[in-house]
Amino acid sequence: MSHTPNASRPEAALPVSRQDLASYFLNGVKDPSDLQVGVEWEKIGVLRENGRAIPYSGPRGVEAIFGELSRGFGWEPDFENGHAIALRKAGSSITLEPGGQIELSGRKARSLDENATELYVHLSEIHAVSSRLGIVWLGTGHQPFSPLEEIEWVPKERYAIMREVLAAGAATPRMMKQTASIQISVDYTGERDAAEKLRLAMALAPVFTAVFGNSPFADGRLTGALSERARVWLDTAPERSGVIPSVFREDFGIEDYVEHLLTVPALFIRRVGNWIPLGGRPFGEFLKNGFEGHRATSDDWELHLTTIFTEARLKTYVEIRSVDCQKTEIGLSVPAFVKGIFYDADARAGAWDLMKDWTAEERLALAHETPVSGLATPIRSATVLDTARELVSLARMGLDRLAEKDPDLSEDATYLEPLEHMIRRGKNPAELLIQRLAKGVDADNRLAAMLDYSSIA
Repeated sequence: MSHTPNASRPEAALPVSRQDLASYFLNGVKDPSDLQVGVEWEKIGVLRENGRAIPYSGPRGVEAIFGELSRGFGWEPDFENGHAIALRKAGSSITLEPGGQIELSGRKARSLDENATELYVHLSEIHAVSSRLGIVWLGTGHQPFSPLEEIEWVPKERYAIMREVLAAGAATPRMMKQTASIQISVDYTGERDAAEKLRLAMALAPVFTAVFGNSPFADGRLTGALSERARVWLDTAPERSGVIPSVFREDFGIEDYVEHLLTVPALFIRRVGNWIPLGGRPFGEFLKNGFEGHRATSDDWELHLTTIFTEARLKTYVEIRSVDCQKTEIGLSVPAFVKGIFYDADARAGAWDLMKDWTAEERLALAHETPVSGLATPIRSATVLDTARELVSLARMGLDRLAEKDPDLSEDATYLEPLEHMIRRGKNPAELLIQRLAKGVDADNRLAAMLDYSSIA
């Protein structure tokens, strides 16, 4: 989901101006020699004996796990109303999604080795704490067993407001409590670069869904979808999710992005530790008129950006949000895939050439079909699998060229290998899971087989 920026700060002294909103993004511009990749890993905790979602509270809950991580591994807790809701250490953070999903927000890094090392350390710490409690963490995009009503809400005021305000989307509670993803952030070198990367990320969204679909189960049964997570998002807060159609205009820029965000209802602001709902008024109206004596500040704008749930979004980086949570090896292929395409100019141009002339109707159809059909989804005279194969090849060439320029990146391409192997098989992770469970696993052993197959900690 997202984090709360500057949560402990009091109200900023000066109101923000319309010009400041665009400047926020321009402040994220990086030098071409200093491009890094960030990875956020959400994961779902379940009880080993029955696969049910772990609670937030109690001796086998998330709060107890946070306490153990704090005492045993030096993480510093953040509290809200006396409850631990986040951990921080050395530039990394562990935060909570509304249903108790744990997210590692790792440090941005130049090499994928650095991203991977941080993940492995995190998973080892989580395993050390959770295994003693009989808890397993799954690399899957949707809670496979527990129905919605069984899952305890994390006691964050932010989430209480969200679940009330976003109720118009029928699947909003499921999105909040049952889904998990991997999110990748990439840097940009200027306004044009930011717009082009945002455009490509949104164009690639259905391909990411098809390639990395990994959530075929919900409520203990197969749903008929390969990415139930992506299907849930199709019925969640349409005013702030999906794609922004205007992003595919050739002249789309940061000012256009700002203009769109001003039309999106602002959910809340924070003043001296208190959350204040804004009653669904667009951020542009709040910027112009204020609310109950409060004027819009830079912190409010930053907070508003965390409530934009489009398939890709712009902050001081471009964030790609279309990937189900994965098992570790294929999960580490995600930043490799993204890096090879987005940070090599030739690979990026080649990727855009594959989909630049898709129509709005085709993009919409892909968004609805890939969660169900995955790589087999047709696009014109081919399938998404054909496009994916070309993209993986472009990513490999991109990573190789990046390594030629910088020997410190020589190992990056090794992280793409699990994805290359999977694409050669022509199946995504959900299909491989279903295939595994169909081969010699009887009903009595299905739970154990699934947990063993999908476990990452």
